Amino acid sequence: MAAKEQATDALVSVALRKALSGARVEVKLALPDSGAELQPEVEVTFPQGTSSRQRNAALLLAAQVELRTPAQEHWLVESEVLDDGLTGRVHLLLLGEGGPRPTRDEAERGLQILHRALR
Repeated sequence: MAAKEQATDALVSVALRKALSGARVEVKLALPDSGAELQPEVEVTFPQGTSSRQRNAALLLAAQVELRTPAQEHWLVESEVLDDGLTGRVHLLLLGEGGPRPTRDEAERGLQILHRALR
């Protein structure tokens, strides 16, 4: 079974790299609109002429993040295409570990997961 999972993971990784080709990818701690907490995110900016199908496929990154997130983490993985249609993002909505406020450690773990999902 492990070989089948590895093969599937390899296919998804290849598809993701293909969908992200030509795009600018930035992993960062962003300040969400609410301004309350830092939020780990990957922002993807596509070149003019990128098809909506390629853009949507690139947001498969959210699935990679979900699969790499340990069960004990308290965050939600969200993806969206921004108003210009050439920018998308996958971000983690940190829910806090043991309380309502996310910690810096939680944000750092989230950044690590985002980086791993892009490999």
